[in-house]
Amino acid sequence: MEGRSQYEVLIAGGGPVGLLLANLLGQRGIRTLVVERRPQMGASSMAIGVTPPSLVILRQVGLDAACVAGGVAVERAVVHDRRRCLGDVTFGSLPAPYPFILCLPQADTTRILEEGLARFPSVTLRRGVALTGLRVQGEGVCATLDEGGVGRGVEARFLAGCDGHDSDVRRLLAMPVRETRLGQTFLMADFDDGGARDGTAYLWFTETGSVESFPLPGGRRRWVVLTPKLERAPAADFLAAVVKARAGVDLAGRRKHFESAFAVQEFMCRNFHRGPVVLCGDAAHVMSPIGGQGMNTGFGDADLLADVFVAVLREGADAAERLRAYDRVRQRAFRVAARRARRGMWLGTRTGAAASWLRSLFLRAVLLRPPLRARLPPYFAMLTIPGRLKGV
Repeated sequence: MEGRSQYEVLIAGGGPVGLLLANLLGQRGIRTLVVERRPQMGASSMAIGVTPPSLVILRQVGLDAACVAGGVAVERAVVHDRRRCLGDVTFGSLPAPYPFILCLPQADTTRILEEGLARFPSVTLRRGVALTGLRVQGEGVCATLDEGGVGRGVEARFLAGCDGHDSDVRRLLAMPVRETRLGQTFLMADFDDGGARDGTAYLWFTETGSVESFPLPGGRRRWVVLTPKLERAPAADFLAAVVKARAGVDLAGRRKHFESAFAVQEFMCRNFHRGPVVLCGDAAHVMSPIGGQGMNTGFGDADLLADVFVAVLREGADAAERLRAYDRVRQRAFRVAARRARRGMWLGTRTGAAASWLRSLFLRAVLLRPPLRARLPPYFAMLTIPGRLKGV
């Protein structure tokens, strides 16, 4: 093993949450090393929604404009059942400068955040580096990294585990989680949008299942359909056939760029930190992706965690006290967001004629009418999630 290097913060995970945390720390001159097991980030994108609170955080590091320029601002969502339009939700009433929800593929968000790190000489990013060992040592951590079969020791005051739901950090410390498999399965794919360039989101809730559709940059559109089982190897035209049957939209002849099936699960780590090791984003918690709150909740984690690290490293604050506050605030934020995702998914995935009729009646006569309709934009934009910081 080569000689040890010392940093103030070691970040495991070079996805969007880890890179956002690195930008926030780099802006404050914190000596930071980011390591990512994958040599290159994937081109496909699971998460596509960036909410106004996340854009406020991105504005702190000067990256909101690049994200907005690269994405599609969704200002309206239209809701249907099989037979008719039930109503819509418009986001123009949200506070400036972000009266919309941004659709931006996660790969693009990651690229923008990685490019942002070039401004900060205190931050180093190393891809193709695996975290293989970890121990808490006094007030800091000692980590073992593997790069191409060569071992290297790194010491840091703090380690942030931003390495996703299969977190090496969480595994190495055997940090327990409470996990629930919710049972619903979905198939999603990105298609060319037929030249429509429509910035509206569309949702269909029918007796045979849901269809959701969101605009993407580059003239593409994300389609998500509820499936009876996990379709790991669907027929080439399976999703298009479901969309045609439920929504009446014909995707035939449109190029498909990406397709992925997923089953919905939810978990939360019992504690988001152990001493100087802190979990952030999907390493700490996973919720239903329906509603697009997962990555944005992770961004909220990174925002608060950066403040904790700066307070301890630069202002001499008590680390144990600040980390307990992080744990308390971000666990509460996750619980609220996860409950919302669960409720929304439950409402949208009821099947059968009777359940569909009752849902349509509730949406058309109650939820999408005053006074509740006016409360939906801030609700879906995550402006009412606790634990937000800095001016939202």
